[in-house]
Amino acid sequence: MKLDQRVTLKQLRALLAVADTGSFTMAARHLHITQPAVSMQIRDLEAAVGGVLVDGRREVRLTASGEIMVRRAREVVHALEMAGHELLTARGVAAGTIDMVVITTAEYFVPRLLAEFGRRYPDIRIRLSVANRAEVYQMLDERRAALAIMGTPPGRLPLKVIPFAPHRLSFVASPDHHLAGKTHIPPAALAEERLLLRERGSGTRDHLERYLKYHGVRPLRADELGSNSTLKQAAMAGLGVAFLSHHVFEMEEAAGRLVRLDVTGTPVEREWNVIVRVDQQVSPAVQTLVDFLQDDGVKLMHAKPAQNVK
Repeated sequence: MKLDQRVTLKQLRALLAVADTGSFTMAARHLHITQPAVSMQIRDLEAAVGGVLVDGRREVRLTASGEIMVRRAREVVHALEMAGHELLTARGVAAGTIDMVVITTAEYFVPRLLAEFGRRYPDIRIRLSVANRAEVYQMLDERRAALAIMGTPPGRLPLKVIPFAPHRLSFVASPDHHLAGKTHIPPAALAEERLLLRERGSGTRDHLERYLKYHGVRPLRADELGSNSTLKQAAMAGLGVAFLSHHVFEMEEAAGRLVRLDVTGTPVEREWNVIVRVDQQVSPAVQTLVDFLQDDGVKLMHAKPAQNVK
């Protein structure tokens, strides 16, 4: 089966778009072509392969053959992108496209970093996704992201972990909470509080559960509210105590709408890491971003954001 003589790059891009979006309609939007054109590319690719790659046209599922083709298609597209990056680098131009993903907490500072990065390297384009930790793992596993910003990386993947900034997490509550203003609050005091939790799979939730387990605390009540934004709003409204990254609540604290509780053992100190796969060649554009984060990430993260609290 001489696929190299029968398969086109357009067909591979159509297959990847369908696999990544889970929809022919969304794939068409992503590729800026019509849905019938996407369907035609998939049909032609299936004819070249001699088997079904996508099972169903409404609820899209890849067949076993489809999974193989998607994996290899990513390698082909990545290799061509790398060739383009290397040609530009040979001409002394820092250019290319970076597919990166960050965990939800990082969305509070990453745009600030990318704004400065974009000013310095205008020919490097960023495609940014924001996801919880489990979804970040999946994107790295499927090679849909060349770089990730997160805390603790997955252990099952071949990854290079590059720390670039400290990450602190603390308990916060409304200014009129009965623990506000108190010092050296024992962790046991949290057992009587209503704790507000992120969803399972989030790094913040894992850090909180490890803290509570270490200190032997079993909260009387814990409510899962999901997003960082919802937790902030709930804490400000007096619903309970939230455990959040300092990046998430720094503006609300400065505005006097949230206070950090002086609970013993906090802030919990972690690190922000840049994550890349060791078994995937790093493009010059990605390396430029990694170097930028290591050199200037901390300084830019500590720059005061605009006071626009919602």
